[in-house]
Amino acid sequence: MPKWALVIALASVTFLVPACDRSVGTSSPIAGEEPRVRAVLDTYLRSVDMADVALASEVWAQGPTVEAVTPIGRFKGWDSIRDELYVNFLQKTFTERRLTAGNVSLRVVGDVAWAVFDWSFAAKRVDGQPYASTGWESHVYQRVDGRWAIVHLHFSAPVQPQ
Repeated sequence: MPKWALVIALASVTFLVPACDRSVGTSSPIAGEEPRVRAVLDTYLRSVDMADVALASEVWAQGPTVEAVTPIGRFKGWDSIRDELYVNFLQKTFTERRLTAGNVSLRVVGDVAWAVFDWSFAAKRVDGQPYASTGWESHVYQRVDGRWAIVHLHFSAPVQPQ
């Protein structure tokens, strides 16, 4: 390799690595947003516990491109998420609900953030039977007009042995 190419490569690494580090949420202005995103996650958990559509509407983006991927279906648009997840599933299937998040990993990059966590869901079905499940969940958040909102949710449950 010619010496000039080596100098260019080293100079590029010297300037690009710190820039990349800032873009993955390690700079202080971005890291300062993590508590605001965590507050949205905490409100989401409460919205599930209470099956509260009004509370959910505070943390979910309201547009038609918002998506949720779950074991009970894939839902596109806030209206579908509200109706299918909150009303038809959470409200009509359970009388009590408790969703907890553990092992939370949260990252902020500019106007986008994501959280990945382990979840545990304990509930009482409308027939009085207990229900429990565990799995993993990912959220994508977007900052719009100064507020963070969920724009994508994906959750997975462990495969049950046959």
